[in-house]
Amino acid sequence: MPTVLITGANRGLGLEFARQYADDGWRVIAGCRDPAAAAELQAIAGQHPGRVTVARLDVLDHAGIDALAATYKATPIDVLLNNAGIIGPRQAELHRQYFGTMDYAAMETVWRTNTVAPLKMSEVFAEHVAASAQKRSSSSPRVSVRLPNASSLSCPMPRRRRR
Repeated sequence: MPTVLITGANRGLGLEFARQYADDGWRVIAGCRDPAAAAELQAIAGQHPGRVTVARLDVLDHAGIDALAATYKATPIDVLLNNAGIIGPRQAELHRQYFGTMDYAAMETVWRTNTVAPLKMSEVFAEHVAASAQKRSSSSPRVSVRLPNASSLSCPMPRRRRR
């Protein structure tokens, strides 16, 4: 049975990915920050006992990512789906996100969540993916899944021309 690890699986695209992979017979490791509050995800796990595991995973907690990887050390992961992502400050705070009034702490959180976290996940779970039959990651150029974070960007940057 193939295995998928999904970050941000408690709502939105992540929840739907978890549902569809589970319905297709996959083993799903569904990561979210607060499993106890993820009622819809827990319902999917209840519909697929033994195949869907809801795992505590905060992508900003690098020690937690390492611990999750150790928990699944012997588990090949066919698809690593780096789905967790944030847009940024709430609507009421957007007025501060202009030149001269930037909220740099909010910008750093967005960058850490959408760029650094997928890199950390890919790095830590690389051996798990390499041990699988399918060997797919949302950071891989072979996968064309569009996700709401920077891990879906897989095109090489052009080289700068020297003047």
